[in-house]
Amino acid sequence: MVPVRRRATAPPGRPDVPARSRQGSEENEREVSATSRRTCVGCRTTEHPDQLVRVATETTGNGPRAVLDPSGRLGGRGAWLHPSLECLTTALRRRAFGRAFRGPVDTEGLAAELDALLSSRTAPRPGARVPTTAVPGRQPARSDRTEDHVPRRAGTGKRVREPMENR
Repeated sequence: MVPVRRRATAPPGRPDVPARSRQGSEENEREVSATSRRTCVGCRTTEHPDQLVRVATETTGNGPRAVLDPSGRLGGRGAWLHPSLECLTTALRRRAFGRAFRGPVDTEGLAAELDALLSSRTAPRPGARVPTTAVPGRQPARSDRTEDHVPRRAGTGKRVREPMENR
């Protein structure tokens, strides 16, 4: 007997509702298209979502609170912001988060979260490669050499092969 693959089905009693796929599974991850654009709530310019940080709301005892969502996985409405303190202060001054989330929202800790995100982006990662061009007596890697070091045949622009002992 051949095993039967189960397909996603409509919710019970609701045949008019389309079937839902498993959300969050890796094969169903949506990639952002190259033409996708989002508007920064601070400076109102449009950018690709890779250049912006998503801000979402989190429900607390005192009402909704705005939190950074760098992974883009928190549910609900989202607002997009350039990862800069200038855009954040502009958005706070204009009260843009209240309009974006369609209601009052607490933005108290947003500046500290953005500051922590910016400092973690600029900090060197552990185990990151350090350029070796500053080591005395060591020649830089071929990818670090400038085009001035590559001998070219006069008039043709083609590279001249170096003898093996000079490589």
